[in-house]
Amino acid sequence: MSFLDDLFIIQSTEVTESGFEVRLRCRPDHPVYQAHFPGKPITPGACLLQTAGLLLQQQIGRPLYLKSSKNIKYLSILIPEEGKEVKCVFSHIVENGSDCKTQVVIADEQTVYAKMSLTYSYEPL
Repeated sequence: MSFLDDLFIIQSTEVTESGFEVRLRCRPDHPVYQAHFPGKPITPGACLLQTAGLLLQQQIGRPLYLKSSKNIKYLSILIPEEGKEVKCVFSHIVENGSDCKTQVVIADEQTVYAKMSLTYSYEPL
């Protein structure tokens, strides 16, 4: 199993007019939550960033490497409750040359957890 499969369960992926969106279900039994933080687990921001990259890589079908971030905002704490679902919405995807740019919003029906403007490279940096 990969990092993504262990931390979240992919419920569905849907292509949209402006990109795509992926519905994920939290796995509160993941070991990262035993360390971050025992008794009151939260999803680390770095894990949200890594998840976004892996989902984009999976959709595009080739390896991606984070090149830069114009903007990353963690707006709310994602508590990994049993059965909790979040949606990762990818929009403004632009592929040019060796780069791929996108905007990502991670949210559920009531709360926005993160907004990111990211640039990935197809080649190792």
